[in-house]
Amino acid sequence: MISKRIANNTYLKHMQNDPLKPGYNFDAHLVAGLTPIEKGGEFDFCIDRPQGMKGFIINYTSEGRGSIFKDDKRFDVNPGDLLLFPPGVPHYYHRHEDADTWKHRWVYFRPRAFWQDWLHWAQLKNEVYFSPPPEQREKQLQIEQLFTDIELYAKTSDPFDVELSLNLLEQLLLRCKQMQPDVRNKALDPRIEAAINFMTVNLTRDFQYQEIAESVCLSSSRLGHLFREEVGMTITQWRDDQRISRAKQLLITNNVSINRISLQVGYNDPLYFSRVFKKLNGISPKGYRKQFSLIY
Repeated sequence: MISKRIANNTYLKHMQNDPLKPGYNFDAHLVAGLTPIEKGGEFDFCIDRPQGMKGFIINYTSEGRGSIFKDDKRFDVNPGDLLLFPPGVPHYYHRHEDADTWKHRWVYFRPRAFWQDWLHWAQLKNEVYFSPPPEQREKQLQIEQLFTDIELYAKTSDPFDVELSLNLLEQLLLRCKQMQPDVRNKALDPRIEAAINFMTVNLTRDFQYQEIAESVCLSSSRLGHLFREEVGMTITQWRDDQRISRAKQLLITNNVSINRISLQVGYNDPLYFSRVFKKLNGISPKGYRKQFSLIY
């Protein structure tokens, strides 16, 4: 029988350094591991985080079977299944009561701004993204190896290893996105890819349309038309989406003032920044920070 112990950090008085056990404070940009749950074993308890977490968690079942949520919201995961928990989405999962084991690999991370599009999958189950295993066994093995390598590099303090773990995470997210049935078959126009790369590098400064257009050998009007056709939004909308994504990370990961964050993400006018933020998120930057202030 599954232990009734609940891993809810909100009510724990003491923190500890093992991310597999209750009480670990995920105050980091990337943490990775393997949770080897055996029936009646040390880790055979239910994870219950009603407020979710500040960052994302991507989860891969490597062996056995797990259960996610309960009652009418419950669904089960099997080997090869992938889950992606967005920030603030409740966590509730444990070993399936009919399985002797549930081994799952996971990576907790706070995304870089330009990863935004990779973090939306085709299938949602109770606000959690779900993806079945790829049809080719080779691709499934590649995904599992990426989880293993990310954990390996994330556990060192070498700055190059940290960057390697982030690079591997990018590969993992790209492979997962590539598996989604709604992914467009047609590749982006290389000029639009170049424009996006230019804006990503210069995201925090006030670049002009003409500057982007010249960098990809197009007129401003042609660039604007082609960008919307290829990406589905205007250049300004794309830029604001990327900037606000970065602002959201800063708001919940440090105590820097909102005015300072506005400047850090490229807005010289904090009032304009607040208007854009609220338009995209339905809440002010101050409200967004307060909303996450109790989430570890």
